[in-house]
Amino acid sequence: MMKEYGLQESVKSELESGKPLLIFDHEKREGETDMVFASQFVDFNAIRMLRKESGGLICTTIKESQANILSMPFLEELYSRFLSYGKKATYAGDMKYDSHSSFTFTINSRSTYTGISDRDRATTVTEFVQFLSGMNTNGKPVESFYEKFRIPGHVSILIAREGYFDKRKGHTELATYMVESAGLYPSATIAEMLGDDGKAMSRTDAEKYAENHGLIFIEGKEIIRQWANEKGNGNGGF
Repeated sequence: MMKEYGLQESVKSELESGKPLLIFDHEKREGETDMVFASQFVDFNAIRMLRKESGGLICTTIKESQANILSMPFLEELYSRFLSYGKKATYAGDMKYDSHSSFTFTINSRSTYTGISDRDRATTVTEFVQFLSGMNTNGKPVESFYEKFRIPGHVSILIAREGYFDKRKGHTELATYMVESAGLYPSATIAEMLGDDGKAMSRTDAEKYAENHGLIFIEGKEIIRQWANEKGNGNGGF
């Protein structure tokens, strides 16, 4: 629980040291735990840990305001608008845990080789965060972005909704908000934790993993409660 770790001070210390957090969203949502690194501290060891210890899709987050500057759309909106079968393909009424996806483009840094190795993906994440952090001083951000990155690539980018939990309570928002509220650059690199039984790792096993490896385990409802208190938005519950 967050209270046991001194809230943001311990979270920031862990992330700055290159350690991940484990964030469980909610039983009524995915019921999954993601391993979460602060993107600004990602190196190839972090990517390797996400790949071998988590096993889910490795993704890096961006805030919606920044995605808008770069004209990076939500893929479901792009497909729905421009594919002849787009509205049928992106219909989400049967999605069990949400009504929207967070995915936008996949990218590779142009300085990488194939883009898939741990070092290549770490390079893409590092250069992505460096670009974002300097974007406000760049007069042609979209043109400059594609001078450094190509699409498609091997790092999946997720957009955290503006307003965070006003619109969505997924791992994209939980991880990005947690990193930002710790005073770090608001981008997280994450992957779902998978079990050996062909399913997502259970909450119990994820908590045991955190305990065995000395990692912080945080429930999504605690993060949302903190956000709600900061914004005066009630309890922010699911």
